[in-house]
Amino acid sequence: MPSCMINEREMHYLDQGEGFPLLLGHSFLWDCRVWDTQLRFLSQHFRCIVPDLWSHGRSQPIADGDLSVERLAEDHHLLMQQLGIDRYSVLGMSTGGLWGAKLAMLYPDEVASLALISCYLGSETEEGEEDYLTLLNVVEQLKSLPTRVVDSIVDILFSPETQLANPALSETFRFDLMFLEPEQLSGITAMGKQVFQRESMLDQLSDIRCPTLMLSGEHDIPRPQSEIEEMHRLMPGSQLAIIRQAGHMVTLEQPEQVNPVLINFLASTDGVDIDLSQMDLI
Repeated sequence: MPSCMINEREMHYLDQGEGFPLLLGHSFLWDCRVWDTQLRFLSQHFRCIVPDLWSHGRSQPIADGDLSVERLAEDHHLLMQQLGIDRYSVLGMSTGGLWGAKLAMLYPDEVASLALISCYLGSETEEGEEDYLTLLNVVEQLKSLPTRVVDSIVDILFSPETQLANPALSETFRFDLMFLEPEQLSGITAMGKQVFQRESMLDQLSDIRCPTLMLSGEHDIPRPQSEIEEMHRLMPGSQLAIIRQAGHMVTLEQPEQVNPVLINFLASTDGVDIDLSQMDLI
């Protein structure tokens, strides 16, 4: 897995395939593996750049300084600059969608299209912010994720249908959470506190000038369908897709539904030339 230095910090990323570049951002508490099923077909026709967020996966743990959404957007802009890529599409899931949207706002000439997956650009509700901060404070004090916290996170992120039909998926995630290093947990909690206290970007949606897709699981608890529909109404011309029997982790839970939606959206991006009839979507 290659890496590069961004502001004297080491960021690891996947670089797979050839063709029009895609920048894929994963969600909080995960890493680049969120996109495993999508990479199997996207990398056949696109160059896929899939970084691990700070303190996640193999990227450097960072527990202090600016870890805001805007800073994360700038860091990923620097990554693409180092790779010599000046025009690309962004697929952002949850936290990846937050910095991906900010990237599209700051660099409209670079971002050719934007997919926001399980993502809401508004601020958290007062109750939601309080719950997240309480959870992060517990983790910070214990320097570990207690079993009850892990169980709660799994139930929030995965739909009941997924946990019944594909228990290995949620169990693998549960295992990964239990074995996070203290350094990683420190960095994750520091980032979470800034991300979950973010200011709303809803009044900046007009700054996103590229074609935009919004995709949500019908049983997403952290980002309910009503939030995605609100953004869709505020962005005339945006596309909306609701994924059946999926929670927050739609790319992993229902790839057979997600993949066709993504590829059809990407195929319409200016500069992309692919033959959809030749693609195996799952």
